[in-house]
Amino acid sequence: MKLKFFSLLFLLALTRIVPANNIDSLEIQLNMVSETDKIELFLQLSKEYWTISPSKGIFYANECVLLAEKYNDRSKKAKALLYGGVNAWFLGLYDEAIEYYQKSLTIAYQLNDKKLCAYNLNNLGMINTHLKNYEKAIDNYSQSSAIMEEMGDEIEFAKIINNIAELNLLLGDIDKACQQHLSVLDIIENSEEQVFLIWLYSDIGKVYKKKNNIKLALEYFYKSLNLSNKIDNTLGKSKTMIYIGEIYLQQKEYAKAKEYFYNGLKFAKETGAKDQIIDAYKNISEYYSTIEDYKKSLEYYKLHKQLSDSLLNDNKIQIILEMQARYDLESMKSENHLLQKNIVINELTLKKKKSQFIFLFALLLLTTVLIVLIFNRLRLIHKKNKLISGQKNQLSDSLIELQELNKVLQQQKEKIEISQKELESANKLLAETNATKDKLYSIIAHDLKSPFNSMLGFSKILDDDFEDFDKEEQKMFIGDIHQKIQDIYNLLENLLQWANSQKGSIAFAPHKIDLFVLANATCTILNQSALDKSINLRNHIPKNIYIKADVNMISTIIRNLVSNAIKYTYGGGEVLIEARLAKDDKYVEIEIKDNGIGISDDIKSKLFNITENISTKGTEKETGTGLGLLLCKEFVEKHQGKIWVKSELGKGSSFYFTVPCWDKE
Repeated sequence: MKLKFFSLLFLLALTRIVPANNIDSLEIQLNMVSETDKIELFLQLSKEYWTISPSKGIFYANECVLLAEKYNDRSKKAKALLYGGVNAWFLGLYDEAIEYYQKSLTIAYQLNDKKLCAYNLNNLGMINTHLKNYEKAIDNYSQSSAIMEEMGDEIEFAKIINNIAELNLLLGDIDKACQQHLSVLDIIENSEEQVFLIWLYSDIGKVYKKKNNIKLALEYFYKSLNLSNKIDNTLGKSKTMIYIGEIYLQQKEYAKAKEYFYNGLKFAKETGAKDQIIDAYKNISEYYSTIEDYKKSLEYYKLHKQLSDSLLNDNKIQIILEMQARYDLESMKSENHLLQKNIVINELTLKKKKSQFIFLFALLLLTTVLIVLIFNRLRLIHKKNKLISGQKNQLSDSLIELQELNKVLQQQKEKIEISQKELESANKLLAETNATKDKLYSIIAHDLKSPFNSMLGFSKILDDDFEDFDKEEQKMFIGDIHQKIQDIYNLLENLLQWANSQKGSIAFAPHKIDLFVLANATCTILNQSALDKSINLRNHIPKNIYIKADVNMISTIIRNLVSNAIKYTYGGGEVLIEARLAKDDKYVEIEIKDNGIGISDDIKSKLFNITENISTKGTEKETGTGLGLLLCKEFVEKHQGKIWVKSELGKGSSFYFTVPCWDKE
């Protein structure tokens, strides 16, 4: 939740902070200046309302976008979209925030505005962290920090490091998070970044609270609160007061806890920051429960639950993913239509070239006839030696021109043959693409229909006879429905990535990656699936192994292979992730090993072939399509690597793949 404040902090470099009492002055000026001058005023007002009334901030950002479009000021439009995203982020409207940031990022790339690109990437990283999409967040932060480091912007680079520290805290690496927060403290304290310093003090207090060092935690929380009061930052007051209240509740100083919780709630309501209000309701409910006032506790718990559910409904992340999937499928159809159109154009071009060839051949024939007539004419006037000599020279020149013409005709003939081969190749590729698409759709239709049928059946039973089942039976049905939803989500995610890879819209951006950290992030995501089957998931990759790879592609490969290993391993088994240098020292060989059911030789030969329909049930009847392995093969080959499997029935499986080693570049 705290990460939304960093959206404000990271953008302070765009404009200077204007005191809150200047807002009225800015709004008065709107009625006194020209439309072009209003663009800058709208930007300032949108920024000023971040910590006061983000809904007004969105209004002014949208007004700025309209005026910037009218006067074709793309730079101001991109900045206004960025500000709109910040305000939406503060209001908890994550889908709208993502849309604002992506539009701003597109314009920033087109304008080659590196700093604006870095701001958007950093903000997208914070949203992905909040949505627990840690792999994407790592990629966003890596790109943003690389830009800021290249530009030598020490302050903005320090802010990104602080966000990465928050991500490490969420991933459980408390010591590393603490070290990163403290590493930027001196830089920020010696800068003019007062608002950012509020959140930095708060972050350090949070880490010390996590380490159970209450004295240092309170010291930094009070530093944050004092600075918030000094510059009258409402969000800072709300956030820090709630943290201080939590410590006093933990220390059983109930009167102080109540005072700080209610004051934190008051300031959160002033700004409309839903996440802060939710936290305040939750803490007040816990306070009343602790002093055994259960009626009051239930009252605030209901308020907490209602607002949490409302915020969840306002941000249907699954719907966002489905909309993106539909967009990509439509893009595939448009590309197929364009390819068909190009084929027709190529056919017309070929016909035109054939007509030209016929014309040139007729011209050649006519030229030959003329040459013969000239030659006969020369024979008739053989007595005129000088004239004959001149005609011979002319004939010689004509023959040379004829030879050149023959060469031109030959070259055109060769070009026609090449064009015909290219057309045949394009037709063949289109046929193969359509065949692959039809096969892929048939797999998807089957594997989507099956879990939906199961969910409909289970939900119908629960709807009709819910009270007839005990809690264990109800939990069993709900668990089955959850698993089917997870299967559908995994299938759609793999489908989207496969579709993007087929149409070439996935950017391939290799850079230096710590393989141990990346594998740890994947284990964190899949650990619950392993725990559900009592499977021991372990990361045995040595630290400080670096690879040169695209972080999204490598994350997808490891996630699919580990997910498959869990699927085909019995309860109580284990799944290991290992890595070592390959024999040539230029590649790293990564192994995903399990002691599950193993794979027969017949199935192994079909694993990486799109034309084969492989659907093997897991140890607990989990379903699969084989699409994930096809995606792994696609991404490994983009890295010039190889992927293979070793397995025996009943003895487990080991999947291997190689990627370039960074140190040997």
